[in-house]
Amino acid sequence: MRTTQPMIGIHTRLGQLEAHATPARLSTENRQARSNKGWTQCRVDIDSYPSRHSYGYDSHGDFAKEHGQQGLSDVQQATSGHTAEAWQIIDNAARPGTNMIHQHYASQITDFINKGKNRHIVAAHIPAPTITVHQSELTGTIDPGDVTEHVDTDAFAQTHFTPGQVETYLKQKGSVHQWVTEDRYDIYA
Repeated sequence: MRTTQPMIGIHTRLGQLEAHATPARLSTENRQARSNKGWTQCRVDIDSYPSRHSYGYDSHGDFAKEHGQQGLSDVQQATSGHTAEAWQIIDNAARPGTNMIHQHYASQITDFINKGKNRHIVAAHIPAPTITVHQSELTGTIDPGDVTEHVDTDAFAQTHFTPGQVETYLKQKGSVHQWVTEDRYDIYA
C-alpha cells in the first residue's frame, strides 16, 4: 500500500498602507518699502504794494477807484464852467469898452498862479513791504512695505491601502494505492 498525503500550498501577500506626506507649498507677496518722502522749496513772498502805493504807483483797480469819480466831477465842473463863460461872453462881449476875452484869459492865469502858491506838502510814513517766508516742508507718507508668506498644506496625507491576500491551493492530492502481490506479479487493486 502506498499513500500520498495531500499538500496544501499557501501564497500570502501582506497588506500595505502607503502614506505620503504632501510637502507644504510656500508662496510670498512682496511689496518693497518706500519712503515716498519729498520736500517743498522754501518760498519768500514780498508784498511791496503798500509802500509803492504811498509813492503813487497804483494798480489799475486802485487808480480807477481813486480817480474815476474825480474825473467825472472834473468833467461836470469843466462843462458847467465853460457854459457859464460862454453865457458871459454872449451877454457882455458886445458891450462897448469891455474886453471880455482878455479878462477871461487873465483870470485863468491868475487862478493857475494862485493854485501853485497854495500847494501843501504832506509828510507821511511809508509802510515797509510785507515779507512772508514759507518754510520748506516734508511731504509724503512712508510705505513700510509688505512681505507676506502663505503656506498651503493639506490636512490629510495621501494614502493608498493594498489589501493583503491569502491564496490557498492544493499542491498535491492525497491518494491511496494498493497492490496485491502474488508470486512475482503485482496486481493493482
